[in-house]
Amino acid sequence: MNVAQGIRVIGKRNERAKKIVPPSKEEIAALIKAADEDFRVKVIFAAASGLRASEFYALRWKHLDLKAGTVAVETRVDSKRNEDTTKSEAGLREVPLGAAVVTALKAWKLRTAFGKPDDLVFPNGKGNHENHRNLRKRIFMPTLDRAAGELAKEGKKLKRFGWHALRHFAISTWIEAGLSPKTVQTFAGHSSLAVTMDRYGHLFPSDNHKKAMDAIASSIFADGA
Repeated sequence: MNVAQGIRVIGKRNERAKKIVPPSKEEIAALIKAADEDFRVKVIFAAASGLRASEFYALRWKHLDLKAGTVAVETRVDSKRNEDTTKSEAGLREVPLGAAVVTALKAWKLRTAFGKPDDLVFPNGKGNHENHRNLRKRIFMPTLDRAAGELAKEGKKLKRFGWHALRHFAISTWIEAGLSPKTVQTFAGHSSLAVTMDRYGHLFPSDNHKKAMDAIASSIFADGA
């Protein structure tokens, strides 16, 4: 007797793959252009490094190697501004930075009042952890609205997005640049390759997927065809 007969199993909504649609390059460029000098470097860094907000606010200058052009992600800060190591071992990682990003960081280090190794790279006015909700409300959203206004003058529409979309954008640019799924997983700090592919697999070139499937099929099934 099948004791499970007649029972319908329904998966939870969060078990399904969550396909990410990142902002466009034009939208990010408009956001950067609309930002003031100090906020601009934050947007540039977030949109290039792919750090989570919790990692972004915990970043200290000692985690940055501006000569090598890398950022070591080792810490995060929670909503109560308690600092700790990253959530998982996969979160501990080193992410390369482009030359333009390094240039922006060097200029920021000269302007900020907090440029010592143990100082936060992006602190509040007192040198402490920034309140993400305040930054989002007071600076990010108004800047996004200005960017939308400028694009509207050109007859273009900006789809509103949140701060986390900057991380999605960074990851999408890595994929577009041809980085392998495993490398993208490492730079993003995902716990598994499955997480990366569930969320961003649709952004990888379909030709690459087809070639991979062709290679697998040829090596396994060709003899039996």
